[in-house]
Amino acid sequence: MSMRGADLMVAAIILAIGVVVGFDAIRLGYGWGMEGPKAGFFPFILALIIVGGSLVIIRQAIQGKGTAKASKPLVPREAVKPVLVVLIPAILMVALTEIVGLYIAAIIYLTVYIRWVGRFSWLTTVLIGILVPVSFYIVFDKIFLIPMPQGMFGARLGF
Repeated sequence: MSMRGADLMVAAIILAIGVVVGFDAIRLGYGWGMEGPKAGFFPFILALIIVGGSLVIIRQAIQGKGTAKASKPLVPREAVKPVLVVLIPAILMVALTEIVGLYIAAIIYLTVYIRWVGRFSWLTTVLIGILVPVSFYIVFDKIFLIPMPQGMFGARLGF
């Protein structure tokens, strides 16, 4: 995919999001009432900014200005492997979070990623892979009382 194609695709997606936000803001009421701005006022302003920015990017891409003037590919062939090395484990962590919960998925993700990509020693890998999620568990679940996703089996594991 070229830079122009990527610009057009992302701008179109963001434009669609802006349109959806705008219609929902209109549904909520985007005017100014006796008590001040209605519920949809600020989302409507945000939608206008999003739609306007997207239209500018689409115009630049069509005219071949900005990053779209380059006919080079979005991701050079030699950069595909490093991108996939980051993308695939992240996708697997999100999928694993749905099954075992955020903390267990984070332990598995960090341990595998630090060892596989970072090539750190097993001691460093295990310490970081376990201590970081446990620290987040203590801070969010126990101190701030903010429950994180438990997944299908996380509740059974006690997290």
